[in-house]
This record gives sequence, C-alpha cells and structure tokens, in this order.
Amino acid sequence: MPAHTIADAIALAIIAAGIACAWFWQIAPSARVHRDESRLPHIGTPWLLFAALAFFVIIGGILAQGLFLTLHEQLDPQSRADTAHLNIFATGALGIGITAAALFVRRLINARQKLLDTTLDRLAAATSGSPQAPLTSPSALQPFSPLALSRVLPVALGVYAITWTASALTGIIWNWLLDRLGVPPGAQDIVQLFQPDTPPLLLLALTLVTIVIAPVYEEILFRGALYGYLRTRLPRLLGYLLPSLIFALVHLNQGVRLMAPLFVFALVHCKAYERTGRIGVVIISHALFNLTTIAAVLTGALP
Repeated sequence: MPAHTIADAIALAIIAAGIACAWFWQIAPSARVHRDESRLPHIGTPWLLFAALAFFVIIGGILAQGLFLTLHEQLDPQSRADTAHLNIFATGALGIGITAAALFVRRLINARQKLLDTTLDRLAAATSGSPQAPLTSPSALQPFSPLALSRVLPVALGVYAITWTASALTGIIWNWLLDRLGVPPGAQDIVQLFQPDTPPLLLLALTLVTIVIAPVYEEILFRGALYGYLRTRLPRLLGYLLPSLIFALVHLNQGVRLMAPLFVFALVHCKAYERTGRIGVVIISHALFNLTTIAAVLTGALP
C-alpha cells in the first residue's frame, strides 16, 4: 500500500477521533454542563514577583544555551555555528535550562503559598472567637480537583486528536486564504531538518529534542506559567487569546503559514489545561503532535 494512502487513512482516523472527542467533551448538550469547569488554582503571586521569577526562568534557559554553545565551540571549533541542526540543539539546551529553572521557581511558589496558608490559618484560629468572617486561603478557591493520574494518558490522547484535527482544518483554510493573497508558500524548518537521508544518530537526537524537550518546556512556559497566571487576571476570552497569540508569534520563524494552526493549537491546549489541571496532559498531546509531524515529513506525506 502506498505511503500516502496509509498516511491519509491515519489522518482520517485522527480527524474522526478528534471530532468524536470534541463532541463528547465540549459540544454535546450533556457536555455543556461541565465544559466551563476549571481544575486550576489561582496563582496568587503578585505580578511584580511573577515577572521577576519569569525573568529568572528565561535567564536560566539563556545560560544553559550559552553553556551548550560554548562547549560545542570548544569541542568542535571548525563547525558552523549557524547551521539549522546546531540551532535546534541550542534550542533544546534553552529548553532544558528553562525547565530546570521553572521547576525551581515552582518549588518557591509552593513554599510561599504554604507559608501564606499557614499564616492565614493561624490568623483565622486567633480570631475564631470574634464575629470577624473567617479568612480564606487563595489555594482553597480551586473548585475541582485535578484529573486523576490514571486518566492523564487516555485524556491526553483525546486532546491530541482534537488538537491535530483543529490545527489541520485551520491550516487548510489559512493556506487557502494566503494563496488568494499571493503569499509564497516558503519552506518549513522542520521539513529541512528531518530528511530520510539524515544520519540515524542525528535524526534520533533531533527527534528527542522535538518530542521530549520542546513539549515539556513550551507547555510549562506558555500553558503552566503564562496562561496559568493570566487566566484569572484578564477577561475570560482575552485570557485564552493573548497567551495563544504570544505562542504563535514566538514560532513566527517557522513561517507565516503556521501562524493560524499554531494559534488554534495553543487555544486547544489552554482549554485542555484548564479542564484537566494536569500539565502532563498537554505535554503528551504536544509530543504526539510533534511526532506526527516528523513522521509525515519522513514519509513524504508533508512536502
């Protein structure tokens, strides 16, 4: 059976699964009762402290990337520092640094929140004999508990199907519009990086960066931090749109053809993170999305 026929069959299966999951989880009348439920707690960090911590996370990524480039130059001074392959590995180093710094920052935020909760509990206990209203901790404002860990993988598969379907359909409409406007197609970076004649070890390393490192740090940064912080500080619609737009703009170097699909990708992931309260759900979905794209490039299904 030709590779394109197999790819088309797989694509149709993913689309069917995506439509089914979107219907049962979000669109169907029975799902509308629960579609606005949130499993994410409010991040009570003041904006100035949040900005400082975000700056620390970015600096951690930049330092890791700088260390990688320095070591690479020392070990292989004859190599070109502007090659596409080196750039993606440098991005992987950036992601590792961001992830490590973000995990450290998360521990600081949790410790701060625990201290705040303890202080409020003590104040509430001290004033329990007075008519004053009891104090409520911000961490107690979360209406629903996060998704059970046993359901993370199956839900992530459904989110991936919805994400892939929505992004693919958006891409078709977006590309049609750009064609009418006379925008040239251009070459996608991922098509240039992942070629069937790429050395196996290099291909494996590139794949690991794309399906492991990139999904982890991008979801932590854009969904866990940016969306998680803005969602309770902006009007509901803007809370979805602004982080998603920033995500798409950050990937502008991949070409204007991917802007709308990536914007929709981010919207779906924001909603999925809101509904599940598990960053692991969107990380797995992101990894599967990238893996599907790589497979499409290597099999020629994505020209």
